[in-house]
Amino acid sequence: MSRPQYVHSRREEPEIGPEWISVGVIVGAVGVKGAVRLKVFSEDLEAILARGPVTLFPDVNSTGEQVDCKLMHKIKVGYAVQLAGLTDRTEAENLKGVKLYVARDSLPEIEDDASFYYEDMEGLIARDQTGTPFGVVQSIYNFGAGDLIEVALDDRDNNPASGTQMYPFRDEFVPEVNIKDGYLVIDRKAFGDDQASDEA
Repeated sequence: MSRPQYVHSRREEPEIGPEWISVGVIVGAVGVKGAVRLKVFSEDLEAILARGPVTLFPDVNSTGEQVDCKLMHKIKVGYAVQLAGLTDRTEAENLKGVKLYVARDSLPEIEDDASFYYEDMEGLIARDQTGTPFGVVQSIYNFGAGDLIEVALDDRDNNPASGTQMYPFRDEFVPEVNIKDGYLVIDRKAFGDDQASDEA
């Protein structure tokens, strides 16, 4: 299964519609002249940036700011990049957690059924391995140890909903993602989810 690296942060940001696709997230600063460390979510960021500026939503009141982005060199999680207008390390550090977006209609259509944009996973029904729905995917996060899927859990036995649960987005825990039919499968027992034992 093709899984481009995708990251959410818990940084507060405005509601961003499905017309936008995130191609990276700023995870820190590089040097003292305003360059940033960018964790990328695309296998070919260079080709994407060749199409034009990226758009940032740096705060909850932002309606989108177009910025030219220049690749500098590779780093462990992606690239060091220079964003136009950033001139010092403090400004760069202040953007930590901000994601870079491009318009969905500027990207090529995905023809491989096994590949998808992570944004397309939000809203999928979460099923266990018996096919029983137990929640809805809210977001995908990464806090440094790998991608996590946040699932809003359904009510159980007419009790109040028990909130949300994070599941590692790895093949052993998420063996199937079906964008077309609107669901994914999570092996809750493999994860050690105590709630799963009640459903066996």
